[in-house]
Formats: sequence, structure tokens, C-alpha cells
Amino acid sequence: MKKLIIAAAVLALAASSLSAVPANAAAVSAANAVVLSECKTVGEVAKGKGADGSGLTCQVANFGSMKGKKVWQYKALPLISNLDIMIPNSLTSGFGGFGKAVADAMKAEGLSRREPILTTKPGPYNLSLTYLNKDLAGKAGKLAVTGFAQVGGAFTAKSGYLASDATPAARMMAEYSGIAVKADSKYTTIEELVADLKKDPKSMTVVGGTVGGIDTYATAQLFDALGIDISNLTYVANNGKVPASILSDAKYAFGVSGYADFAPYVKAGTLRVLAVTSPTPIKGVAAPTLVSKKINVVIENWRGILLPPNTSAAGKATVIRALDIVTQSKSFKDYLTTQSAFSNFMPGTKFTTWLKGEESKIRKIYANIGLL
Repeated sequence: MKKLIIAAAVLALAASSLSAVPANAAAVSAANAVVLSECKTVGEVAKGKGADGSGLTCQVANFGSMKGKKVWQYKALPLISNLDIMIPNSLTSGFGGFGKAVADAMKAEGLSRREPILTTKPGPYNLSLTYLNKDLAGKAGKLAVTGFAQVGGAFTAKSGYLASDATPAARMMAEYSGIAVKADSKYTTIEELVADLKKDPKSMTVVGGTVGGIDTYATAQLFDALGIDISNLTYVANNGKVPASILSDAKYAFGVSGYADFAPYVKAGTLRVLAVTSPTPIKGVAAPTLVSKKINVVIENWRGILLPPNTSAAGKATVIRALDIVTQSKSFKDYLTTQSAFSNFMPGTKFTTWLKGEESKIRKIYANIGLL
């Protein structure tokens, strides 16, 4: 009888281990809770730790990359019906890649009730802002990609709407720019390039993205840091084709774009990045920072999500919670890694205040350099 009891106990233990939630290797306390981070006690509440100020609850994940594990999660999964993400450029652009990454993460984490739709609105940024603020006003399930290029482009395109006229949901990521030349260029260091730029800036044509976008801004900041009059800037916009322009046309002294745009060409050995605009070295990138060369330029190209004006408070809260989950998801983190980018999540009211400040700063700078 004793052997039978022991055997039954062993079988019961084995059965319980098969059905139990996987052990948590690094449970996070309620005081430090972040959505999708692992927790210890199911039912425990982390007050105020949600991106919208709500609480998070320790529960077993039924969806997504953490399925089967005990994680901090919103009490009710923030589901979005009829998810449609508007991209103010092409699908192959930086905005397009970001929009797709958000859609993919929403789907992977079970946040969209159906297959997400990606709607493109390429062209001058006044078009996408008008569509968002006028045509989509008050409509649920509509998200819109935004970022520095659209915010700056609103001014240069003489848009009747600004990004802040919509309902800012969250800033989500940022990447840094690079300064690149052909691999066989005479410039092998940023110091060599700067020396010639100071001597004869007008003769050194720069190629970058859309006028009024991050590349224009970065170039203007470079000239300012070097003490070069901005009127001597010769800038050619070739949106989405900066690396190809450098390679195909000898008239360009150098190009400015997001480092991720240059990375494949650097790997192939056809382009050389002389410097990046990050405050500290980027992991896996050999190029030095401008600040390390005593050139006081730090520029980040951020991207985020807007909602239509007149979005309900409940609708906004649902989207903010969903975006909070997206930023912590495996698929979105993998996307950031491929872009040599990082998360700079800032939701809700804080993002609105920050965005309005950026608009004010950009308006002033662009007026100073003659773009307005």
C-alpha cells in the first residue's frame, strides 16, 4: 500500500508539473512592473504602472510572445477593432517600416480583432495631415504614423494642420542619422570632410531626404555647429534614395540619412559612414559620434502614433495601452534592433506637451534657415 501511495504522489506531481505555468526566471515586483515583464503571484496588482495611469495585474498570458507565462498585463487586453494604420509615405519608407512593425506587433500580441490594414498617403505632408485631421476625425480604429519628417514637413508644405492638431497617442522610437560618402571617396574621416566643408561649403553638395525633414535639420545643425553660414548650404532632396544618389552621382560630396539606410551599403563595402548623430557610440557601428569629434550635434529621428481628433477618452486609453504592449513585444524589439534604433516611449499628455514644444522649435529653426 505504501508503494502505491508513493507512486500516486509521484504521478500527481508529474501531472501538476506538466500543467503548471513555466517558472519565472526573473519576476519583477509590483513597484517596478512594466507590461509584459514577468511577475510572481497571479492576481497581484501594480497600481498606476500602466502607460495611461491604470494598473497592471499579474496574470497568465493567453496570447503573444509571453503566452503561458505569468506577466504584468492590463486587466482587460486592449483590443482594437478594424485596425487601420495610415502611413504618410510609401510602405518602403522609414515611416512604412515603422507602421508595419507596429501592425505586426499588434497582430502577434493579439491586440487586433482582424488583420491590420496599412493605408499609404504619400506626397507632401500637408496631404496626410489633412486626411487625418479632417477625413478621419472621430473615427475609431484609425492610427496614423508620425515623426520628425511629418512635423517639419507640415511647415515647409504650408499645411493647414499640424501633427499636434490631431490626438497624440505616443512617441515610440528613435534612430540616429549618419554622414556617408562613397567607399572610394578621398574622405576617410569626418575631420577631413569638415576641413574642406569649412573652406568651400557651397561647392560641396549634400544629398538628403525631403526638404524640411530630419536630414535637412541635421545638415543645418552641422553647419551651425561648424560656424558655417547656412546660406552656403547646397542641399538636394532625394527622398528614399540617398545611398543610391551618393553612389551614382559624383556631384554629391556626402549624404545624410538614417544610419539604417546606409547599413546594407556599408556591409557591402560601397559606402563609408564617417560619423553618426548619436550622443554615444551605437552598438555594432564603427563610425564615431560627432560629439566625440567636438562637433556639438546630437539629432534623433523619432516616430510615433497619432489618433484622429475627437477620439474618445476611452478609445485613446485603449490605443495607449496597446502601444505600451507593442513597445515591449519581441517583434517590435527585433525591429528596433534591425534599424539600429531604440525605444523612447512617451505616451499621452506628456507626448502632446513634448510634441508642441518640438513644433515650436522646428518652426523657429526653419525660419532661421530660410525654409519658411
